[in-house]
Amino acid sequence: MTKFAQILAIAIGSGALFLGALDFSINVNLPRFRSDLGETLISVQLIIIMYHGARSGTGFVAGGIADRFGIKRPLIAGIVLYTVSVGLISLQDSLTPIVALRIPQGIGVAILFTLAPALVTRAFGPNRRGAALGVTLGAMGLGTFAGTLGGGFLGQEIGWQAIFWARIPIGLTLLVASVIWLNGSLAKPMVGRLNHRFDLPGSIFLFAALFTFVLALSFARVEGWLTLLPLVLFAVTIVLGSIFIRGKQSGRFTIFPAGLTSFAGFRSGAASNLLLTVASFVMWFLFPFYVADVMGRSGLTLGALLALMAGMNFAGSGLSGWLADRVGDRPVTFAGTIITAIGLILAGSAGASPTMTIIVVSTVVLGLGFGMHQAAVYALTLRGSPSEHAGATSAALTVSQTLGTVLSIALMTSLFNWQQSSNGASFAEAYKFTFLVGAGIAVLAGVVVLKNVTRPFISVSNVD
Repeated sequence: MTKFAQILAIAIGSGALFLGALDFSINVNLPRFRSDLGETLISVQLIIIMYHGARSGTGFVAGGIADRFGIKRPLIAGIVLYTVSVGLISLQDSLTPIVALRIPQGIGVAILFTLAPALVTRAFGPNRRGAALGVTLGAMGLGTFAGTLGGGFLGQEIGWQAIFWARIPIGLTLLVASVIWLNGSLAKPMVGRLNHRFDLPGSIFLFAALFTFVLALSFARVEGWLTLLPLVLFAVTIVLGSIFIRGKQSGRFTIFPAGLTSFAGFRSGAASNLLLTVASFVMWFLFPFYVADVMGRSGLTLGALLALMAGMNFAGSGLSGWLADRVGDRPVTFAGTIITAIGLILAGSAGASPTMTIIVVSTVVLGLGFGMHQAAVYALTLRGSPSEHAGATSAALTVSQTLGTVLSIALMTSLFNWQQSSNGASFAEAYKFTFLVGAGIAVLAGVVVLKNVTRPFISVSNVD
């Protein structure tokens, strides 16, 4: 692979992750959606629910298509789908079409998040993948930074529509770059190594099962775990999942490649990614209320703190990728989980009368730890994967992160509410309990990596 092709892979991959991460501007503007559209807090959350549902179901489908037919066309399709969706959303004035359009946008961003790391994996050999992925994944931190600060400013000064149409020029630039320059071995399928038949039925059932599972978790948080809608959705998830498992066992469904979990680092990496997302995402949905209700600070302060965390995420990703190539993926991944756990403990223990110093320090530590883990766990999972399965392997990380986000919101919110309603805890006390639980889950995300010893690579063709 030429040096130019490697630089190009990092540039396009970074652009894709940056564009997708700009959607964090939604979180900052949810109150504005509620007031401008005349909706309730619960109904506005459909904007988040449908988006994550679509994201969760798309990863393996996008990865499977890219592995069989090449990265270029599905990546271009993802950019177009995302850009057209945000453009159309910016023209709406009611909730229903916005929620509907968030589904194709979620599909588009899942394609971007899946294929960007896969593109870099194809461009670099195993010995240099850590640093390359660290730089590329750092763009996600920059996108989060821009989304929180820029999204808050645009929403306040112009309106929530601006956070959508402002992304159109970025999407068009990325589209032109991909069409013109993404060629050669980076874009083509690995000819002769895979069966080029695409498993459409298996893709449909896998997408439907994951989509329904995310909806079930989301509505359980909103309406209650034992209410009718979540129970029906969980039952449907079980049925769809059972059909997919039987189809995979019989050989009829091939969207999830045989032997994929035998690649070094695959299972421990995906599990660690899921667990740390569950642990750390609490900062994105509980911390804003802590800043507003306990600290009595403005939205500008919240935006600055979240942007600081995103900036440290960027720094941690770059450092971690460089370290992973030199001292190993597992030690750096573990270090990232421990630093994240320390940040969660500091944030949760700030109490009812926190100083800004402790809040800033905890935000810095948490952002650094998550960034370090993110780059290292991608290196761990993708380093042992052959190039012809980069899409499917990257998809496992995309799906685990999406499911971790939804699980975090559902489980941590339930824990927080349980502490307040059952134990009579104050906001600060329930907040501390929830963050300590998150810290424990973060440590578990590290233990998972250390417990699973790397096994030799087993070719798919040799696995039953």
